[in-house]
Amino acid sequence: MERVQQEFLSVLDDSFADLSIDAEVSLMTAATPLREVCHDLIEPTATIRWLVRAAATESGPDLRNRLDAIAVAASQIAAICENVLDWPQGGTTARLDVLAVDAAASAQVRYAGVVDVVTQPVTALAPAGDVVRILGNVLANACRAAGPAGRVRVLVDEADGQARLAIADSGNGLGQPAPGGRAGLGLGIVGTLALKHGGSVHLGVSDLGGLAVTVLLPAQGGSSN
Repeated sequence: MERVQQEFLSVLDDSFADLSIDAEVSLMTAATPLREVCHDLIEPTATIRWLVRAAATESGPDLRNRLDAIAVAASQIAAICENVLDWPQGGTTARLDVLAVDAAASAQVRYAGVVDVVTQPVTALAPAGDVVRILGNVLANACRAAGPAGRVRVLVDEADGQARLAIADSGNGLGQPAPGGRAGLGLGIVGTLALKHGGSVHLGVSDLGGLAVTVLLPAQGGSSN
């Protein structure tokens, strides 16, 4: 089983590496496919709906926490939509660590397992909307694969001039099937977005027992710029 898993991960890793420069240029000039945008809006939208229902029966500090979480999810939707409607110019940056903490908090709202987050201050050379989409897709897949009694770990740091996002889960290593092939679509979106900004995606076996997804993006002030 482990050999098959390693071969599967190798094929996915190669598929990210094989994206051509021509494809990168076309991605930067073409409109974002509607299906991909809708896919990435599902998680924050579902989070808001869940929070609104929960807040209806709460008051005091609990209600304040729910409202704060709704604000985070709404800001994620806004960042994605702004990115599509108004294409960012060069030099756009985003605090990867801050967005990762927000994304993990949003995921934890509807995920019954444990989400551990370890971050260092890192600024990525990519627009916030695309970083939100990357985080949302990888986290959604990780939580789905780990299951309600599982564990997900989020690590953000900087290495060799690159902003690094590493998300690992305790699932079966290949992830649980998602409705309509969303897991595969999500990984494809992550690979496309990372490449668009001069980054890369790497898949491996997590020490938690499941899948480990590492996304590298150029960091502000990094040696790769």
